[in-house]
Amino acid sequence: MKKRKNTIKTHIETETARFMKSHGVDDVVVGVSGGADSTALLFALVAAGVRVHPVHCNFHLRGEESMRDQRAVEKLCCSLGLPLRVVDFDVDGYRALHPGVSVEMACRDLRYDVFDEEVLQIGAQRVAVAHNADDNAETLLLNLFRGSGVTGLRGMLPDTGRVVRPLLSISRAEIEAYLKENEVEYVVDSSNLSSDYRRNFIRNEIFPLIEQEWKGVKGAMRTTLENLRSEEHMLGWCESVLLDRLEDPDFLPMQNIFDAPDRFWLISKFAFRHGATRDVAVEILDVFEKKGGTQLIVGKSWKASNGRLRFEMKGLRYCGW
Repeated sequence: MKKRKNTIKTHIETETARFMKSHGVDDVVVGVSGGADSTALLFALVAAGVRVHPVHCNFHLRGEESMRDQRAVEKLCCSLGLPLRVVDFDVDGYRALHPGVSVEMACRDLRYDVFDEEVLQIGAQRVAVAHNADDNAETLLLNLFRGSGVTGLRGMLPDTGRVVRPLLSISRAEIEAYLKENEVEYVVDSSNLSSDYRRNFIRNEIFPLIEQEWKGVKGAMRTTLENLRSEEHMLGWCESVLLDRLEDPDFLPMQNIFDAPDRFWLISKFAFRHGATRDVAVEILDVFEKKGGTQLIVGKSWKASNGRLRFEMKGLRYCGW
């Protein structure tokens, strides 16, 4: 029996099929921009036998280039025998109704609203998007520079219950090689070549410099992201043990705070659950440490969602309005 040649095509399509099977998903709405990542995702999903419903979002932000992208996706879907839904958006109009929202965030909100709508209409199981391993490494650095905790640093999840990312373990170089091997054309968004956006700056300026000194750094970061996802999972378990099992979910006993190896972690988790900010948790810990716990000013309180966090004689309580 002739051994099957191990090509990038075999690798990506096998990994995609394995991913979809392991997550129990075989019917998805797919966002297709016409770029390399989404084009590769569509091809790999079709090869895996997944039922796909492609959607193209035209934001009309790049003039003729936006129409070029739409025509490329229409041609791609026609070649695969797939019906395509094209949705046009007025990004400026959306931003006028949502002051302070950036162009990037407006586009994200608009497209995911459409994806969710399509999932409901056709009864698909998930939205499939084409984020890859390089995107996740960029996300790690972006969130690191923002001062994120474990949840931010672990990057994007492969399956959120709403969105699946079958290519999250595949590098951008592998995706481009896959398309080349399949002789599949794709478009290049000219805005990705500019370093004006922070993600593009990390992609175009920061990573090339890092890779001069640390070859294979993106592979190492992929391992770090996997480790951080495991850490987050365990921290979630610890949080449930410490907080979900409280006799009163709105009351954190003083003794629990005294006994915690990391008091700020416990206080902040309790505060977050009730809609308080990190700054509030910092202030609560500061009062606790300075007053020695048992000598706290009873009645000292901080704003939380629809109520306040207030110290009582025996602990910290959340009180609704």
